[in-house]
Amino acid sequence: METVKKYFLIFAVVIALTAISERILFVVFPTYLIQKNFSATQIGLIFSIAGVFLIIGRSFIGRLSDTVGRKGIMAVGLFVDAIVTGLYPIAQKLWNLIILKGFDEASTTLTDSVETAIQTDVFKKKIRAKIMAKLGSILPFARAVAAILGYVILTLVAINYSFYLAAILNFIAFLVFFIFFKEKKRHADGQFKFSLNPFKYSKTFNMIVLIGFIQALTFNAAYFPGFFILAENYLKISPQNLFILLLISYAVSTAAVYFAGKWIDRFGRKRITLIGVFLFGIFEVLYIFVGNIFQFLAVLVGISVIYYIWRVAYKTAVMDETKSKIRGEQVGFYKTMEGLGNMIGPLIGGLLIDGISIQAPFIFAGVVGIGFTVIIYSLRVFR
Repeated sequence: METVKKYFLIFAVVIALTAISERILFVVFPTYLIQKNFSATQIGLIFSIAGVFLIIGRSFIGRLSDTVGRKGIMAVGLFVDAIVTGLYPIAQKLWNLIILKGFDEASTTLTDSVETAIQTDVFKKKIRAKIMAKLGSILPFARAVAAILGYVILTLVAINYSFYLAAILNFIAFLVFFIFFKEKKRHADGQFKFSLNPFKYSKTFNMIVLIGFIQALTFNAAYFPGFFILAENYLKISPQNLFILLLISYAVSTAAVYFAGKWIDRFGRKRITLIGVFLFGIFEVLYIFVGNIFQFLAVLVGISVIYYIWRVAYKTAVMDETKSKIRGEQVGFYKTMEGLGNMIGPLIGGLLIDGISIQAPFIFAGVVGIGFTVIIYSLRVFR
């Protein structure tokens, strides 16, 4: 039990620090690009081309971790992320930003390819939902802290300092993980065998992965860059005020997610992964009816609560379907599919805005999410 507590504390600190860093960049980076007068398509291109790094090698890296261990891979990812984040302010041209964003996503690939596998290794199935709910509640809480820090930085100093703060937080996360996490020696046969063949995984696992892909696709299509252009250019919400709105949504989500573990188990982890995408799609469509900051906040809070509860159910459902000998490979595959959604979504969103209207990406995201869940439900996959 003491070991579980130790692992929990390590991941709590790492998740908190990286979440604060990521959420500062979530607002600051698109704002930085908008202020540089990049078009919606160009912004989508930056996120989409960089997203290639999210899908290249994730399954390979995950499988490699099954043989050589996971700690070193995750530590390198955290370290590279810290270095690259601090370099963003020097990039001015489109291709400079694409290259830096690409290295950033490559570091994320290293980290994400093994983090879930590590958590699955150390937190057993019986306590997994409870632990993941508590770790999941740290995410919106940390992002609430990020909103406060982001507001202070943008109010008092230049936007560039946001990147430097994010880089420092990532570096501290690297130090905590590298120094305190002790990985058990893996009993491997010494041979590295890799073959990306989803058909060798269970149908349930592949269906859960497909749900994750749809969620990543619709989220990125709606949010990068549509969410930020809607807020800043149409509703005239400043980046500082956007941080305040996010702070409110994260505060509500923290309370909702912290106690979600038990009823997620009671209702069904796989079932909630599907329902979450459906509800997410409904709320994404609601953005097209938003006319003022209060309506914007209401939709934002609804999406935030749905997403964080969905995320706990989704991750535990994936964990439950992994097999010990190829766990890293399976986690890498599910992260690959998420990365594919992350890559395609922003480009679709940017093209829809420039080609049709600001409402188009929200309609696209909502229709795809709702339509997908209705089809899967009708097939009775999880019954």
